Amino acid sequence: MAPVIRLAQLVAGLALVLATLSDAIGTLVAARGLTGRWRPTRHFYWISWRLWRAVGRRLGTHREGFLSAYAPLTLLTLLGMWLTGLLVGWALVYSATEASLKGDTGFASLLYYSGTCLFTLGFGDILAVTAPLRFAALAEAATGVATMALAISYLPVLYASYGRRESQLLTLDDPSGERIQPTALIRIWAPGGDTDRLYQFFGEWEGWTADILESHVSYPMLALFRSQHRGQSWVTALGVVLDAAVLTCAAVPGAELREPYFMYRRGRRALNEILRRLPEITPEAQAPLERFQFDIAYARLADTGLPLRDPDEAWARLLEYRSTYGRALQSLIDYLLAPAGFWGHSAEDGDYGR
Repeated sequence: MAPVIRLAQLVAGLALVLATLSDAIGTLVAARGLTGRWRPTRHFYWISWRLWRAVGRRLGTHREGFLSAYAPLTLLTLLGMWLTGLLVGWALVYSATEASLKGDTGFASLLYYSGTCLFTLGFGDILAVTAPLRFAALAEAATGVATMALAISYLPVLYASYGRRESQLLTLDDPSGERIQPTALIRIWAPGGDTDRLYQFFGEWEGWTADILESHVSYPMLALFRSQHRGQSWVTALGVVLDAAVLTCAAVPGAELREPYFMYRRGRRALNEILRRLPEITPEAQAPLERFQFDIAYARLADTGLPLRDPDEAWARLLEYRSTYGRALQSLIDYLLAPAGFWGHSAEDGDYGR
């Protein structure tokens, strides 16, 4: 084999090994693996989710089960993708140094040799006869063990974050059994105009939102893990609590200095940062918030006994608050095919302000 070809194989093999390790470490250790535009993981999620989602849209009653299978399967696929990259990369390295190997040096045999080193099964039928290649075989074995160990240790972290997210969602419901809406939350947690209980509720959800912000920015693929319970979604829940918080800030004097405002700030940041971390989402145009929707909600808030601002002032405040996150919220709902939303174009007709 010509020296130039051997050198090209060596460079290509080492580059593939380093790129694979960088992608795996960036995803599992640095925990921002989807942010780099060059990363294979980012492109993998961008292409595969678009295809999976396109199929899911057409499945009707079986859609949710099909979409739920996507995220767990991608974890196995990523591990296979990384191991394949290491396998081929090291095979190219060995091919560039075939003169130092004994036995069959065809590329298929070198792939087998690379696999036996990668999975630490032995040296197969082809043995390295020089010290540098023996150390290369040890290095390959180390990369294989490290990659599999990282993937295995990563799962508990991922599912712990998922469990914390989902357990909080189970507390978000309406005693009437109807789909929860922003004004319903306020009426439930402010009986008789009791703002203390309402503010405590928003304080608890601010903590949940901070956890979502940290975990879903560190591990963006968590956003694609769907709830086990029908009609439940983390982004829908965040949106409804956030809408309730901004409605409270807009309509109730003093709320803009208390927990509802802190919930608004945390939720706004979470939605916008998670949107930036997910691969190649084109932000949707924000559906306009109609005044008649607000008037219905305002009238229902008046029935709770809460002190309220003038409706025109409250309406202007609400538009200002929601302009900072409404587009990101609707984009995430549409991108994830989340259950029907609220206020925006995903809302069911006639279901505003419930």
